[in-house]
This record gives sequence, C-alpha cells and structure tokens, in this order.
Amino acid sequence: MVRCQNPDVTAPADTSFRWDRMTVACVLSFCVLVCGLGVGVVLGELREQLGLSGLVAAAHGSTYGVGLLVAACFGLSLVHRIGRTRTYWGSCATVVVGVLLLCVGQSWPVTLLGTAISGVSCAMLVMLMPGIVSDHHGSGMAGAFAAINGVPGLAAVVFSIVIGASLALGLSWRWPYALVTLGFAGATFVAARGAPLPSGEPARPDVRALFVRRDVRRPLFDIVHAILVEFPIGVWAIVYLKEVGGASSGLAAALGAVWGVAMMGSRLAVPAMTRHLGAWTRSVGFGVAAVGSTMLWLGPGLWPRVFWLLVVGVGVGPLYPLTVEQMYRRTAADSVSLGAVAALGAAVAIMTGPLLVGVLDDRIGLRGAILFVPVLAAIGVFTARPRATLVAESAEIPTNLQPDLVSDAADDVRS
Repeated sequence: MVRCQNPDVTAPADTSFRWDRMTVACVLSFCVLVCGLGVGVVLGELREQLGLSGLVAAAHGSTYGVGLLVAACFGLSLVHRIGRTRTYWGSCATVVVGVLLLCVGQSWPVTLLGTAISGVSCAMLVMLMPGIVSDHHGSGMAGAFAAINGVPGLAAVVFSIVIGASLALGLSWRWPYALVTLGFAGATFVAARGAPLPSGEPARPDVRALFVRRDVRRPLFDIVHAILVEFPIGVWAIVYLKEVGGASSGLAAALGAVWGVAMMGSRLAVPAMTRHLGAWTRSVGFGVAAVGSTMLWLGPGLWPRVFWLLVVGVGVGPLYPLTVEQMYRRTAADSVSLGAVAALGAAVAIMTGPLLVGVLDDRIGLRGAILFVPVLAAIGVFTARPRATLVAESAEIPTNLQPDLVSDAADDVRS
C-alpha cells in the first residue's frame, strides 16, 4: 500500500482508532519485544556476575541496534521472499530463543549471542509493526501506534517488579525472566488466532534507492533524534538508580518500573496531547525531556532522581510514535518499505546511544555520561517546532513520484 497523504504537518494527526483482536495481538507481541529488550533491567547484575566492563555491558544493549541495521538492510528481502505473516511469527519465536540463551548463559559471549538473536528478532518486529498498524487502522494509525507502543509499558512494569522481587528475596533473575517471556509469547499466540495479519509486501526488496530520496531523509533524521533522547536513558535507568542514586539491586529494578509507567501513560495520552498541543506536541515533549534529564543528573539522592526519571519518560513517550506516523503521512512509499526506513533510523540511534553512555561511563562515570541527552533534547525543541518542520517539508517535495502526486503534495504545502 503506497502512502502519500497531506504533508502539511501543522495539522494534528487523526488519533481515533478501535481496539480489536489484531490490535491486542500487536500489543502482546510488543510485550514479547519488551522482554527481548529487557537486558537493561538485569544489566547491573550481569555486570557483577560476569565481571563486565562498561563497554561490554553496553554492547548487550546495543545488539538491538545492530539487529535494526540488519532488518533495515535485509528485512525487505525476507518479507518479499516468505511473506509478512511468516516473518512476523518467526520474529516472535526467535525473540524467545534469544531470551532463553541470555537466561542460561554463564559467560558473556553466550549472553551477548542471546541478546544479538533477540535484538535482530525484535528489530524485525519493529520494522513490521508500523506497516501492519498503518494497513489495519488507516487514518487512525497515530493513536493506534502510540497505544501499541505504550500499553506494553505494563509489561515493563510487571517485568521490573518480578525481577526486583526475585533479587530482593535473594533469588536468581534468570528463571523469572524466562517465565515472563514465555507467558507473553503464549498470550500473543492465543490472541492472534483468528486474526490474520493484513497482507502486504515491499514494492521492491531493494531498499537502497529509498534511503537516498529527499522526502525520506528528513523523517530518518527525526527518528534518529527522537530515539537518541529516549533509548540511552531507558537502557541505563536501573543501573543509574543503583550506582548513582544508591539504590539496592532489588529496589533499583523495582523503581525502574516508573520508566515503563511514564512511557505507557504518555503514549496512551497521545490523542489528548495532540488535541491540546497540535503540531507542537513533539516540541513540548523534547522540552520536558530536556528538563527532566538535566534534573536527573543534578539529583540529589535517589528519590528526586526517580521522580525526574518519571518526567523524562513522560516527555519522550510521544516522540517515536508521532515521528513514525508523520513519516507515513507525508512520504510516498509502501508501508513495508517505510518500516525499513524506521528500522534504519532506530538502528543508528540505538547502536550509538547506549554505547556512548557505556564509553563515557568508563571515562567520566555514569553520572556525567547521560549529559548528552538533555543537549539533544534541547535541540529537539527547536527542530521539532511546526514552522521548522513545515519549511523543511516545502523544500523536500519528492521529485521522483508521479506528476499528479507531486502537484498534489505541493498544493498541500502551499495551502
């Protein structure tokens, strides 16, 4: 399905949608994804048990970024060859395989292999999901995609509480991690029965031509920017509360749930936010994240940092879903190929963000390692403002489309 809607991003997106069996299945598969990317919850324990340096520990979180790069480069060919449905279910299954390797591994090469497998599989889900939601919900994609990205915050809360309770009781984190993952995987299978995925495949499996298009470069930059503000804090939050805030292992893992709560709440509130803030929603989100991450650095102590972690989560929550929805709304390409663009943007940010925190941790300590986040967030306040986005849009009308589409897009921007 080719998308080329009105590129006038000063108009708020349509955020109304309906809950149905397919939407529930998408939510539950993203709960599996939460588990696949949940290494941050146990990163402190993993560092202690295996004696990992900050760089090697950060590599466990950055394997997802490598997976996204693989998905962006080769995912379209896979979907073209075996279809969207088989790719979707294969990705869900291999997330579980990767998590089980992480849980049984007693050396860092094994645990890193596990996170690499789950990282690639999660990346495929992330690549597929925007197109599935777009094809299923149509004009209601913004609200649906935000909810599908937000509700799994409950999974993150459950995950953090279960792991935190196990550590507080002196138990291992490994078997609870595996059981929670298997539970969400089983629920996904049950929910998806009788709810077939919308059909769809890339117009062309070669994605290279897509990435050089002018109407793709700006959304790609926006996705990288949004995730660079969000993901490093999310991956290192629990370790930060433990090493900088002074929390115990169990308490830090439990308090890390505030991140999931904040992300879930702000993403479920996207319809209300866009009604009140309109095209300023992303700019305001960047501003809230800038303030929160600065105060997270200043502290002092544990509980103020927990509060400011909550504030950062509220600020960054709407950024990724609204940025992706905006790309689908203004870019002329099929829904599967646009998912590859989103995956590439996420890959760049996720490979560099947490890894940069790890490198800075080894050099200047974890407290100062997050200071690049408020700087990027402050820049986002400026770059995400409606006037800047609209000017960029008018300068980047695609020229390689059919003449009637170019004319319509130009008329929309002028109006």
